[in-house]
Parts: sequence; structure tokens; C-alpha cells
Amino acid sequence: MQCLKCGSENRDESNFCRYCSAPLKPPPAEPNSGYIPSVPPTGAGFAGSNFPPPNYQQAPQPPMRQVVGQLCCPRCGSVNIIKGGIPLWATLVAIIGLFVVCVLSLFFLLVKEPHRCLNCGLEFK
Repeated sequence: MQCLKCGSENRDESNFCRYCSAPLKPPPAEPNSGYIPSVPPTGAGFAGSNFPPPNYQQAPQPPMRQVVGQLCCPRCGSVNIIKGGIPLWATLVAIIGLFVVCVLSLFFLLVKEPHRCLNCGLEFK
């Protein structure tokens, strides 16, 4: 088979030329499926038709709403905020204070009043 582009000789079963890579066989014709693409009527969207003209402008964006509970910067209004946490010193004071309260509570539970007689008022252990 001879190439139509460069004129070189190729094998009969070749699809492309081995020298210039041009297709040797035409692509197979697609069968007619009967599909007819729809075309909009002439003048659609313009004066004299039932459709409004196309609007190529973007609709104005509504202002952003504040989400309930969302933090924003009081100075610039930004919502990119790093939430604050409990400082380390407050955590340490709470833990140490809890320990002190527990120890004092146990101490006060160990301290007992002496026994007392209801008739004469004598206190004894």
C-alpha cells in the first residue's frame, strides 16, 4: 500500500505510514443514527418572542450573614480567629487548690469534738 502523503511503500495491513505517520486508511464512516440536533428558534430571547432577553450580568451577592456564636475581630471584623483557651497558670492553681482543699477537708474530718455528757456536761475522750 502506498502512502498518499509521502509516497512510501507500506504493508497492506498497516493503518499508518511507517515514515510520516499519516493515516493510510480513511476512518470508518459513522452510521446514521437518525438523531437530529435541536436548534433554538430564530430570535429566541429577543424582541418579539415569548422569552426574556438573556441576562449576562451576575446577580449581586447578598451580604454575608454572621453565624450565631461565630467570633469576629472587634478591630477588623475578620472571622479568622484562633479561640483562646484556659491559661496554664489557671489550670495549675485549680489543681493545687483542689489538692489543698481535699487535704484540709480530710484533716477537718479527722478532727473530732470530744464526747460530752448531756447531764453534767463533762467532756472526755
